[in-house]
Amino acid sequence: MNTIGLLFLLVTHFLCGWGLLQLFNIKMKPTFMVSLSMIVGVVLFSFLPLLLQFFYIRITTTSVLFAILAATIILNIKTIINFKSLKKPEKFEWPHLYEYPFLIILLIIIVASVWRCFYFPPYARDMLSGPEALAEFTVREHTLLNSIFSVDLESTNNHLKTPYVADLQIIYKLFVYQFGQLWLSVLFVSFIVWVYALLKEKLHPIIAGIAVFCFIAMPDVYAYTYIILFDYSNMIFYFAGFYFFILYADSKQINQFLFSCLLFGFATFIRPETLVLLGMTIPLVVYTFWKEHLPVKKIIFRSAIFLLIPFFFYFIWMDIFLKYYMPVPFSVNDQINKNLFDFSVFFTRFGDLNSKLMFGKVSSLIYGYFMDIFVFLLAVDLIIFRRVNKEGRILLYGIVVVYIGLPFLGYLIPWVDFWDTTKRGIYKMFPLMLLYMRDSPMLQRISDGIKSWEFAKAKPVPAVAATKAGKTGQTATQTKNRPNNPGNNGKANQKKKK
Repeated sequence: MNTIGLLFLLVTHFLCGWGLLQLFNIKMKPTFMVSLSMIVGVVLFSFLPLLLQFFYIRITTTSVLFAILAATIILNIKTIINFKSLKKPEKFEWPHLYEYPFLIILLIIIVASVWRCFYFPPYARDMLSGPEALAEFTVREHTLLNSIFSVDLESTNNHLKTPYVADLQIIYKLFVYQFGQLWLSVLFVSFIVWVYALLKEKLHPIIAGIAVFCFIAMPDVYAYTYIILFDYSNMIFYFAGFYFFILYADSKQINQFLFSCLLFGFATFIRPETLVLLGMTIPLVVYTFWKEHLPVKKIIFRSAIFLLIPFFFYFIWMDIFLKYYMPVPFSVNDQINKNLFDFSVFFTRFGDLNSKLMFGKVSSLIYGYFMDIFVFLLAVDLIIFRRVNKEGRILLYGIVVVYIGLPFLGYLIPWVDFWDTTKRGIYKMFPLMLLYMRDSPMLQRISDGIKSWEFAKAKPVPAVAATKAGKTGQTATQTKNRPNNPGNNGKANQKKKK
């Protein structure tokens, strides 16, 4: 493994992501900024080999190196110009002592994932018949339009999926080692750090740690932290888009809304069918603008932006590269259901989603008990506390969109199969469920109880002050503030007498 190459990519991931955050004027806590910069930096790199191919530039180590350096400099022009005016970052908060046992367990789980990602070659069927094969031949032949297309892969269509995975594999094969893959570990670790910090904002670290542990321990989801596919990355950016939309709903800052649209665009670039789910999110967007009392023209304009930015990423691949560059024919219209008036497929998919996947016999084997915990918390919040705040309502809307949207995609596009695409598509629910937990009135009540007990134990009454107060029958504050106390008013009274 080329350690220097890996360090170079990690640094440039961070710098590119940081530069993009600065362009959108995103200001957050240091932990948030670092982890989010790494996440965004990874997806930005996935465009570089594609851009080289657009201009028919040979994809070599040298050309990719110059592309990375150029992207890093361009994205950080604003940072360089405003370097002297940059504020000193906030002081990093070290974890509490009682967090370390959980963090050690979490670290063991993360190390196991990173090791498998490093040690084993890509072996998922979808990768070997698509992105991994495309990346391997690109490294050999220095072009995305290589001899892999001489093989008949029409039965899989995996070679026609977006180049997100293939491009990252190309970069990591060129700079790190022949298996690539470690970009997935960068995403995974950064994402876990980010969501743990998010939960700690409103919950006690112990409660936040337990929630994150339940999330990371889902068997099927954890497996895709070292098996490279599109769904884990798509889950991260779908979640990030909703998070920044929540920030916009609170602050009304347009830069957060635009950054949310961009993150949804990245999610669409990774999996183009995400555009359908975003179309189902439009009622939430319009309602949010309406609550702001915006003019109708501005509501229409911003709602159009919400869809146009993701559509741009969809259009680049589906209507430009596939149509004018790929040597094999592909038509989106041929993939659409020919009998749209037959809604039985939707209801069948919706029933199977509940009875077989989410609440069936195999549910605990695939997703663990994370969904059961979420449903229990939601029921308690609605029945006992009878309230969900604005952030929680937006997150619940995003969950419902996935819950209804996946069966709808199965009805609309027949190749969206149930036990692969739908099973992994549910991943988009889970980070939203996890973030909802920090808004759960029940968990907040438990966290407040722990914090109150912890605060009371951490700040006992000083023994000297308590002794003095016991002798005089008064508190230390009252003794200090008595009118005859020379320390307070004695000198002032002497001056008045003179």
